[in-house]
Amino acid sequence: MPSSYAVRLACLPAIAVTLLATLTAPALGERPAPVEHATLELTPAAVGRIAVGGSAKAAEKMLRRVLGPPDRAIDSKGCELDATADPRRTLTWGALTVSLAPAGAGRLVGWTIGVGRIPPHVTLPHGVTNATTVRDAVRAIPGAKTKWDEVFQMYWITAPAEPAMMWAGDHEDGSGRIAYITNAFEPCE
Repeated sequence: MPSSYAVRLACLPAIAVTLLATLTAPALGERPAPVEHATLELTPAAVGRIAVGGSAKAAEKMLRRVLGPPDRAIDSKGCELDATADPRRTLTWGALTVSLAPAGAGRLVGWTIGVGRIPPHVTLPHGVTNATTVRDAVRAIPGAKTKWDEVFQMYWITAPAEPAMMWAGDHEDGSGRIAYITNAFEPCE
């Protein structure tokens, strides 16, 4: 029969494993992994299964489950150009930013793709991404209309069938790649 000291020593590895198991990754400051192989479809009217105007809380929960914690989360007071605009909460994963209006129960405002890396498994309307040339985007978007905007210095692409959508390049002649895509254009940051 082993001594009580020997039994305590033999239990130390099990205690250490139990202790380490209770220190979860978030407690150690690590980011929990997103759901493997989940696809997030961005559409003119939704972010995944949450429609524009839908619950901000449900949208944020779904986004964190699919993409993991955001790289950046910012709560702002609203738009300096529009005093009636609701405060905004923006969540960013690489090139993807999702805007929420946190007033009251909150609502999903929309999404924007800027310059940078789009998170894996995110799909965009017509397959147009920030790696697509402006000319290829015009061919891919049904009914595409283009115009140079002097104010924003953007070569806008719109489609009458998808009035909320805007794609843009930053060269006046329509050359180069898409630099901006959104279903919720708000000229405030």
